[in-house]
Amino acid sequence: MTIQLETQIKPFILLILAVCLISLNVIFAKTNESIGSKREVMSFKGMLVSFMIYALVDIRLLIGDGFYTMFPRTIVLFIVALGFGVMSLACYFWFIHVSSNINPKIKKKQIKSFNLWDTLAIIPLAIVVSLLFTPLHVFVYDIVDGMLVFTPMLSFILFLDYVYLVSATIISIRNRRRAKNRLEKKKYGSQILFIVFFTVSGMLIGFLLNLPAIELCVIPIVIKLFVELQDSQIYTDALTKLNNRRRITEYINNELANCDEENPLTVILLDIDYFKSINDVFGHDEGDRALIVFSDALKEIFRGYDAIVARWGGDEFVVASKNEIAATDVRARLEEVLHNNNELTYALSFSVGAYKCSTSSMTYEQVFNEADELLYKDKEAQHRRRADFNDTLNNLKASGR
Repeated sequence: MTIQLETQIKPFILLILAVCLISLNVIFAKTNESIGSKREVMSFKGMLVSFMIYALVDIRLLIGDGFYTMFPRTIVLFIVALGFGVMSLACYFWFIHVSSNINPKIKKKQIKSFNLWDTLAIIPLAIVVSLLFTPLHVFVYDIVDGMLVFTPMLSFILFLDYVYLVSATIISIRNRRRAKNRLEKKKYGSQILFIVFFTVSGMLIGFLLNLPAIELCVIPIVIKLFVELQDSQIYTDALTKLNNRRRITEYINNELANCDEENPLTVILLDIDYFKSINDVFGHDEGDRALIVFSDALKEIFRGYDAIVARWGGDEFVVASKNEIAATDVRARLEEVLHNNNELTYALSFSVGAYKCSTSSMTYEQVFNEADELLYKDKEAQHRRRADFNDTLNNLKASGR
């Protein structure tokens, strides 16, 4: 009877492993920088690869307990260590993925491409690797009389995994509280569920020792994470990574409902002057580069003002903030940041119009039109220098700069 039951279970194990591997491969192929930053995508892919390796390691379940005597001891020890190691690696990549949202502009004070944050983050993983893949493994697990035996030190490795998981969960809770739209809240909510998945799968292993319990949990949680990672990009401009028109429109409409003298809403419109000249002289790639530089400058000067910065379209940008001083000295602050930028060989010029709304009776269109009129007046003054700017661009192109 036992042999018959084991024969029936093995195809079930193979099916689970095959579905898991196929699903993870499909998600891996669809994961690219259109759904997140380079760091987010790299770490999410790293986590997917870790789970795929774990599924491959669990092919040993098709062999059963005979696996520990069928192969040389060194190979068996390596495969067992690999199984535990890639789960710790998945936790590490998960932490990197979640923590990439702490500060969108990472400071460039790095030593050999590693900053202090990355160095500290890898320490728990390094400890796990040293315990699993060296003679120290006897303090964690060993093969005794053809059986896999664990020691209490295994709990220490689990603790190090939870260092990553708990830290990532705290970051996700913090990000969810600060999220300003439903899709972002769902994205961070799913991140919080990741620790539940890990805990439940660990408990299932205790009851289903010879079944791929983790793979059963991996498939739904990873699919959910991937779908909501994609959904969150509905509000993101693909080129600049700023909020897009849909996001800023939703934000302004929501805030206008509660707008009054004590809680005014400031709306700032900006656009890059002579942007068509940049495209005409240097090409559209240079135009894209100028948009990214300008976007990064906007993010820098409005950081800390509780402001929503968005690309409206083309070379037009919108900023909305409940902070009254957000519009103070916008031109001077932005010009200073652009002047200190060394990615462009010319100084970007821009026009700006800011309007403070202090009544909920105004519509989105009315507020936008008020700011647009101020922008137009500023644009008239700025565009008197078009010939000088065009001459500058042509001279730079002629000199090969």
